[in-house]
Amino acid sequence: MERVQQVISEIHEKVKRVKGCLDSVETENEQLMSELDRLRENLSKVEQEAADFRQKYDDVKNQLESFRSESSDEGKDEQIDLLVREIDDCIQRLKSE
Repeated sequence: MERVQQVISEIHEKVKRVKGCLDSVETENEQLMSELDRLRENLSKVEQEAADFRQKYDDVKNQLESFRSESSDEGKDEQIDLLVREIDDCIQRLKSE
């Protein structure tokens, strides 16, 4: 009978250890799921920013093409240079993300 009690006690201790490990893994899983949600939110924001930059880039590019198709006054050269710098800035921002 004493041997049976000892085996039951050992089994009980092993079950407690396994439950402790399971609790630890569940806690870690919750933390990882939370981190995953946060990273997904950040990715969504970055994708939206990239889309916004792409739209701004396309708008500026269209403006530049419009200016080029109009007359080639000297004053427009400065505006074109400004637009080119804006496009370069947009490209750099997109590359850095």
